[in-house]
Amino acid sequence: MFGIKWKCRHCGQAHDDMPVCFGIEAPWRALVSEEAFQSRVELSDSWCVVDDEHFFVRGHIEIPIINHATPLTFSVWSSLSEENFNRRQDRWNDPDRGDDPPSFGWLCSPLRPYDQVLHLSLLVQDREPGTVPLFTVTQIDHPLAIDQKNGITVAQWHKMALSLLH
Repeated sequence: MFGIKWKCRHCGQAHDDMPVCFGIEAPWRALVSEEAFQSRVELSDSWCVVDDEHFFVRGHIEIPIINHATPLTFSVWSSLSEENFNRRQDRWNDPDRGDDPPSFGWLCSPLRPYDQVLHLSLLVQDREPGTVPLFTVTQIDHPLAIDQKNGITVAQWHKMALSLLH
């Protein structure tokens, strides 16, 4: 695509295209030991509940890449209040859930290209079934929010992607 090759640290294969999506695991490890996981954590691909009192949802922070069709996407986790989490679960299969107003959340995933992102305030907007929520950073002066609003260059994308791949 842009002439940059990289080798995947997981599969060991060389690739000619730069990845545009990076995932971060659920934040349960900050609250529970590995030994207590089975008894204290409920985890799916889309949500996580710890001790029936900490509620998390997976969603995407999308950063436009200038002059590129696909955004840089971070698949990350946000906390939600129990009320908002339950409302979201109740509407999980509703085709119009994307019309619901956004919920407030706190970013609970580190993003190595950005400093001080844990507990940034977010709006969590559900989308149609089969699509994860969209997270929008609300602290407008934070570099992540600025990039989310204005986009990044292809060179910035490559630099971020390479730093995450190594």
